[in-house]
Amino acid sequence: MIIVGVDAGGTKTKAVAYDCDGNFIGEGSSGPGNYHNVGLTRAIENIKEAVKIASKKEPDVVGMGVAGLDSKFDWENFVPLASLIAPRVIIQHDGVIALFAETLGERGVVVISGTGSVVEGFDGRDFIRVGGRGWLISDDGSGYWIGRKALRKVLKMMDGIEEKSELYYKVLNKINVKDLDELVIWTYTSSCQIDLIASIAVAVDEAANEGDENAINILKEGAELLASQAVFLAKKIGVDRVYLKGGMFKSKYYYKFFSSYLERYGIKGDLGKRNPEIGAVVLAYKEVGCDIKKLVND
Repeated sequence: MIIVGVDAGGTKTKAVAYDCDGNFIGEGSSGPGNYHNVGLTRAIENIKEAVKIASKKEPDVVGMGVAGLDSKFDWENFVPLASLIAPRVIIQHDGVIALFAETLGERGVVVISGTGSVVEGFDGRDFIRVGGRGWLISDDGSGYWIGRKALRKVLKMMDGIEEKSELYYKVLNKINVKDLDELVIWTYTSSCQIDLIASIAVAVDEAANEGDENAINILKEGAELLASQAVFLAKKIGVDRVYLKGGMFKSKYYYKFFSSYLERYGIKGDLGKRNPEIGAVVLAYKEVGCDIKKLVND
């Protein structure tokens, strides 16, 4: 039996194939699997390509975690076509496979904070999601949230309401903007994408590392906002450990503030160590009854 795990993300799709005894078969990658980014047809084709490369031949079971499945409408659009990729296909949110990569299918909580953010949990029976509903109304503490907060602070500095600090210069340099007019144009033209605003988080982190209090406070607020959601879900499920994944946790200050908030409630934050596509294999293993212990040796 060939089992393929797929991480269908916003920028690329990664797949890995194993048999039911935990023997590695192959891996593959292709373009984005989030249909919001490239359209439904292209997303499905990208997933098929990654699966084909990984499995070498037709797979029996495919487990996949897919970015962008945020509503009932998304599921109704995506699932019918994705279900045709293999004789048996198990589909979940990308947060689920990130969680299962660490818990190996057991209950737990994972926090993902990159361009967006989400807290995903499994109580042994049901999946529970907090946040992760998109940048406009959700994604607290994410790279986008940090970047937008920094832009608002920079605007106040430009207006003279607040004194300019290192954050001001770091942000303007990051987005190659010199004055207020250029900032407004950059923000509201089509050239300004969500990922570009999220990339400002790098400038915020740089300013924080140089001691800028404005930058440090933004990271603290964002980290604690998302950490409060992690605490809520950890308490609800009954675990004292959450797994942390995503680019924001590479920030020394962000990670420190996040971990400190968790510790106030007796919860430990562990940086994730396995790739999400392994979690997709775990998802499939659980479905078909393969021994998950054979999949990993740690």
